[in-house]
Amino acid sequence: MSDFARLENVLSKLRQREKTVGEQRKLRGSGSEALLASLVAEIDETILPRRLIFTTSDGIALHVAVANRRLQSLLSPAPDLAGANDLADVTFIDGQDPNLVLLGDLLRSIFKQAESVRIDARRMQAGAFDPDVGAPSSGLSKAWGVQVVEERPKEPSEIIDLFLNQINEENAEAWLRIEGENVTDQAGSAERLTELGEQAAVFLDSYFSKFDALYSEDEPATATIIASDTGGQNAALFVEIGGLSAFVAAKTDRVAA
Repeated sequence: MSDFARLENVLSKLRQREKTVGEQRKLRGSGSEALLASLVAEIDETILPRRLIFTTSDGIALHVAVANRRLQSLLSPAPDLAGANDLADVTFIDGQDPNLVLLGDLLRSIFKQAESVRIDARRMQAGAFDPDVGAPSSGLSKAWGVQVVEERPKEPSEIIDLFLNQINEENAEAWLRIEGENVTDQAGSAERLTELGEQAAVFLDSYFSKFDALYSEDEPATATIIASDTGGQNAALFVEIGGLSAFVAAKTDRVAA
């Protein structure tokens, strides 16, 4: 391992403002049917009593009580939409509750225009609902005519390793894989890696100070490229996802690829 003392010192200081992994989550998929299926999957994965808040990109918030993999109630405050107040704070008895059909229609109308749906989970007081009361995911799937999304999303480490494994000598001269405050993997000649560690330290010092101007706090992944429009020198490519990052000395004519 080359000497990256300065780079790791910079990371040690700058990672103090790093976002918490998993701080923001979103429903997978696009379109009302895919989002509805993802909502069912989210309920199916929730065991402890939780208030789940689903907020669409256009600002509509839906609060639900979930426990023991069951949807128990639509909670107040209900969205200001037709039929929402009639469902608010009404307990769903089981997967055959007729109110589920009405809730499904409401969700479809909410998700129809949504570009994305953020998920926030908050603890609920134990005993607020009978643990055996509520609609299980199988009942929701049947009532809403959707199939539970079973595909497991890739972890950040899987995504960044897949990305780095696809980089070859035609695309870049060297790269560093960074986890927290440490360089955990690298590729390229020893001389080029030493230079890259120094360049990464200088870049990150400016990058973190300007992060808020570049990106919003809930960005799940980011990519930043610095390149000369005249060619010649390598382009700097920096990517981040879930507390992991990579710094790449990419060939200017291949950086987009």
